[in-house]
Amino acid sequence: MRVHKKTLILLFIGFLSHYSFAQELKELETKIDGYIKPYLEMNAWSGLITMYQNGKPIFRKGYGYADKEWEVKNSPETKFRIASISKVFTEVAVLQLVETGKIALDDPLSQFIPDYPRGNEISIRQLVGHRSGIPHLNSFPNYNVLNKIGYDLEEIIELFKHRPLDYEPGERYSYSNSGYVLLAAIIEKVSGLSYEEFLKVNINSKIGLSNTGVDSNAKILKNRARGYMFNENGVLINAEYVNMSIKIGGGSLYSTADDLNEFIQSLIKGKLLKSTLAELPNFGIIDGKDVFTANGRVQGFCHQITHRIEEDMTIIVLGNHYSNIALPISQDIYRIFKNREYKTPVNYLAQKIDVSINELTKYEGTYDFGFGPVGNVKAIGNNLGYLAPGRKTYDILIPIDENTFFYIQSWVILKFKDPDKESFKTLEWIMGENAYPAKKMSN
Repeated sequence: MRVHKKTLILLFIGFLSHYSFAQELKELETKIDGYIKPYLEMNAWSGLITMYQNGKPIFRKGYGYADKEWEVKNSPETKFRIASISKVFTEVAVLQLVETGKIALDDPLSQFIPDYPRGNEISIRQLVGHRSGIPHLNSFPNYNVLNKIGYDLEEIIELFKHRPLDYEPGERYSYSNSGYVLLAAIIEKVSGLSYEEFLKVNINSKIGLSNTGVDSNAKILKNRARGYMFNENGVLINAEYVNMSIKIGGGSLYSTADDLNEFIQSLIKGKLLKSTLAELPNFGIIDGKDVFTANGRVQGFCHQITHRIEEDMTIIVLGNHYSNIALPISQDIYRIFKNREYKTPVNYLAQKIDVSINELTKYEGTYDFGFGPVGNVKAIGNNLGYLAPGRKTYDILIPIDENTFFYIQSWVILKFKDPDKESFKTLEWIMGENAYPAKKMSN
């Protein structure tokens, strides 16, 4: 059989194109491996990095272990607790009820929970947008005790129902998981289904999410990732126990990267929502371009999803480590892909310096970030400790430069600024490219 010369040329061009793409992916993998290496060496992160173009995977690779004790590696099949990414599922469920005419965004909370204090002043729209004034359950001083107990929905609501509002409904934005517990209750009351069943029928089954669901501590889940975190001394340990019942509505789901990609694709393309899609609070702008973002952090896990709408590109970083580095990893992976400048992660542990106990005392004090409970700084022996809101023990900080400490438990930099005689007026909390100043309240 004679093959036409033009056909041979086209086959050869196709081969070269495929070979070139394969080489590009290999180079991308080499760069990403090199970028992630310092984090792995410091036990700072483990998880999965995935990239999708036009909905199709172009890079999927697990790093570190889904289970360190059994040395089971992370892979695209690994299921992670997705923390506050769960909120997007709740938002979609609420907006589906709006589109079917069963509720309206401006309906008052009292329409669904008649005895809720000031419920006639709080709307569904305010609950979705974190503008209700209802106190954030996670900020309660005893939250780390509360989250060890099993609850039903009514019992969770009772935990915050009779507390005074933090501000007048609609007055300002303030993150509140409590509002999403109430949204889960509204979904159940209006639909007649449990929160879990509503998601299964109206989202999971509709678009084929076979590896997504409501997590529980009793559930035996194939390919489940275990979560890890640093203890107060900076030693890697199994993540603290959390009873997942308290997370309903705002952080109770598990999923895989491929399922999350399908969810985002279906959402953006109008398969789950139509007229109300723009009501989702996840749309924003990065570098002048429209994006859809979601993130989540719960004991043992930290994640970031960034979907660039114009490019139809999605980067999903899922981590089974309780850190704050999912966002910077996501940002740098995009820079690597676009051949832009990026910074290789710093091994802060190798930068540790010695600081005398006399020097440490000048940092002591209570610092207010202005959006919730305050943090306390105290010299403990030869170390400086930070007491995070809701914690009972001080986390030991690692000195790395003049007036600068590495907070390994949250993977952020703490920098003391504005010296005043023998103390400092400001503590700056630095996460990647962002800095959040806290004013000293007292010594």
